[in-house]
This record gives sequence, structure tokens and C-alpha cells, in this order.
Amino acid sequence: MVNATFAFVKAVRENRHLSSKVGGALARLLRTWLDGDDLFRRCKDLQAEKIDLGGRLESMATEKDGFAKRVAELETWLKESKSRLKESELRVAKERKASK
Repeated sequence: MVNATFAFVKAVRENRHLSSKVGGALARLLRTWLDGDDLFRRCKDLQAEKIDLGGRLESMATEKDGFAKRVAELETWLKESKSRLKESELRVAKERKASK
């Protein structure tokens, strides 16, 4: 009977030890699973952000083209204005000369 009692106590200890190991393994598995979910969610967020940034980049490129066109128009207008100004200055100079 004493041997049976010792055997029972030993089996209970081993069972607790095994139960502890299984519990630890399950906890690690759960952490890994949750970390995997977080990584998957973060990956999806980053992909959405990449798509958004791609759209913003296209929008900025279009806006840049518009600005370049407007700058070209303003440079042409400035050249024409300078030319008209010179013509006006020459006309004024001729009129002054003629009026003297």
C-alpha cells in the first residue's frame, strides 16, 4: 500500500509538471497567434497606406504638371509685358522728342 501511495503521489507530481508544460506551451502558442494577427493587421494597414500614398503621389504629379504649365504661361505673359513696356517707352521717347 505504501508503494501505491508513493506511486500515486509521483503520478500527481508528474501530471502537475506535465500540465504546467502544456499550459506554458498553450500560452506561447496563443501569444504567437495574437502576434501573427497583429502582424497581419499591420501588414494590411501598411498596404492600405501604400495605396493611399500612391494616389497622393499621382495627384501631386498632376498638380506639378499644372504648376509647370502655369509657370510657362506666366513667363510668356512676362515676356510679352516686357516687350509692350519697351514699345511704350520707345513711343514715349519719340513723342517727347517730337514735342520738343
